[in-house]
Amino acid sequence: MLPHGVRTAAFGVAAMMVIFGAIGTVRAASTEGAAAAAVPTRDQVAEASKWNLTDLYKDDAAWEADYARADTMIAIAREMKGGPAKGGAALLKVLKHRDETYVLVDRLAVFAHLATDQDMNDKAAQARYGRATDLYNKFSEAWSWLLPEITAVPMATLSEWMAADKELAVYRHALEDIHRQKAHTLTPREEELLAMSSDMSDGMSRAFSLLSNTDMKWPTIKDEKDRDVELSPGRFMAFLNSPDARVRRDAFIGMHATYQAFENTIGTLLAYQNKRDWFYARARNYQSCVEAALFPDNIPVSVYDNLVAAVNEALPALHRYTALRKKVLKLKEIHPYDLYVPLIAESNRKVKYDDAVRTILTALELLGPEYGEAMKRGFESRWIDVYETRGKRSGAYCSGTYSVHPYLLLNYNETPHDRSTIAHEMGHAMHTWFTTRNQPVIYGDYSLFCAEVASTVNEVILNEYLYRQAKSRQEKLELINELLENTRTTVFRQTLFAEFERATHARVEKGEPLTPDVLQKIYRELVQKYYGPELVVDKETDAECLRIPHFYRAYYVYKYATSYAAATDIGRRIVSGQPGAVDGLMKFLKAGSSVYPIDCLKLAGVDMTTPEPVRACMKLFAEKLAEMEKLLAEEATARSSP
Repeated sequence: MLPHGVRTAAFGVAAMMVIFGAIGTVRAASTEGAAAAAVPTRDQVAEASKWNLTDLYKDDAAWEADYARADTMIAIAREMKGGPAKGGAALLKVLKHRDETYVLVDRLAVFAHLATDQDMNDKAAQARYGRATDLYNKFSEAWSWLLPEITAVPMATLSEWMAADKELAVYRHALEDIHRQKAHTLTPREEELLAMSSDMSDGMSRAFSLLSNTDMKWPTIKDEKDRDVELSPGRFMAFLNSPDARVRRDAFIGMHATYQAFENTIGTLLAYQNKRDWFYARARNYQSCVEAALFPDNIPVSVYDNLVAAVNEALPALHRYTALRKKVLKLKEIHPYDLYVPLIAESNRKVKYDDAVRTILTALELLGPEYGEAMKRGFESRWIDVYETRGKRSGAYCSGTYSVHPYLLLNYNETPHDRSTIAHEMGHAMHTWFTTRNQPVIYGDYSLFCAEVASTVNEVILNEYLYRQAKSRQEKLELINELLENTRTTVFRQTLFAEFERATHARVEKGEPLTPDVLQKIYRELVQKYYGPELVVDKETDAECLRIPHFYRAYYVYKYATSYAAATDIGRRIVSGQPGAVDGLMKFLKAGSSVYPIDCLKLAGVDMTTPEPVRACMKLFAEKLAEMEKLLAEEATARSSP
């Protein structure tokens, strides 16, 4: 819900209700024993295992008091129009008021969404969250005049004002960035109209969400024990992890046939979402949708192109991995629904939460005492909501706000993957922690281009630590399989999505039709290209493009792939003990949005303007694949020996 096409380090609202969720290997629960134990209520879980929301607000009255204060501050914002032209002191007053209002609105919103997610049956919490969202929209509209008024003041004049006022000089990068985007900033009235249109223009995304989460009726399939079970989006990945190929096939066909039944409706929604993106790109004088998406972060389109090119160079390795899956799983044919079942059957060993925390703290000692102490503080100070409870949102994420420590939502189930999820989300938490404690409000957030780097570095280091500690061939194979699957799902798959987005937007930009048939044909051809000739692409695969919610957030998914490549580079250098690698990471974590995302990653020693980080990640994938082939051959020899 940003001002469309404008995101500056200072005056966008990208950090509002920031939520970062785990990516990479699918963390799906088994379908077996799902109802074996009743899910506890919150009052049945120890206080130490629940996050402490009173760090945000002691009670409802405190939240209401801040809500009223924020509402008043937003009203004052409207009265400050014209301030930027009155001189440095007046501009500083405007900027400081905007910052103070932002921090308050953000705090209100974060509390509201956390309270909702801990119990989604709490009607009062839902109502509060709705009010917080309305307040955020009000905030956005109230400040819609600010960017045009700042661009109306010549940069030379702003520089003179900053030279005379050290407080105002703090805003130099932000003000220069606004002027960099001057050609794409509209008049105050036009900016107001675009801000007013944001709620309406989100209609395609909302309709898709309601259709897929509420209105669709899912078929019943037979599970591994021939019992009737209802298919659902929440259970889908668990079925794809089933060792029974028939269950995987039935789930895949059932899911995608359901979406295919709505192909005209969803195809139209997705086509008009692309048209929406093109409308806002043209409104802001961009030549393409991809330029409109990347320019606000000052990211060259060549970064996007380099990613696609480097991943395409590595497709032979992915084809080899597909063929290995077919061989190891002993399949006559390999289909898309066979891509998620674990190639190496994971042991049933349980990892207690406290043991997982100790392992993570030990593995990440490489990052130094400052990082370790902050992480320990998070584990010990109730930043984390650890276990599944009745009505709690599923999955895992980190949510941050400037004025309070970050929070982590988990649904810990004592699996090795859950341990990796803790490391991942704590990486987000540390990024937020170090940014907000080292940057002023104006730079107290960070770009999504950088967001997944900090979290994935932790996973890279943890995986390497566990591999070195592994005592059996089975453990090593599990860890290699995890790395390969992380790379497949986070780099290869997200880049496939990125190519799909580029192709669909290009058609809209040329005025060509984007029908359901065209959408599905583009997607099918990409799947075949990526996974190679061994993969039998079933007709239901075509409909996968109709169920991906990320396609309603243009040019978002490529950041997963670039972040993973950057994190792999950083993590490998830290593990190898390269001088300066840890210091570089800490500079990156503390920089926030005080520099552009590309420059921020350069602080950590990664240059994403070249294809080399992605190529190095692809090289590691090929090396680990060869290592897996070697270990599997050794295992086969050992089994055949008398």
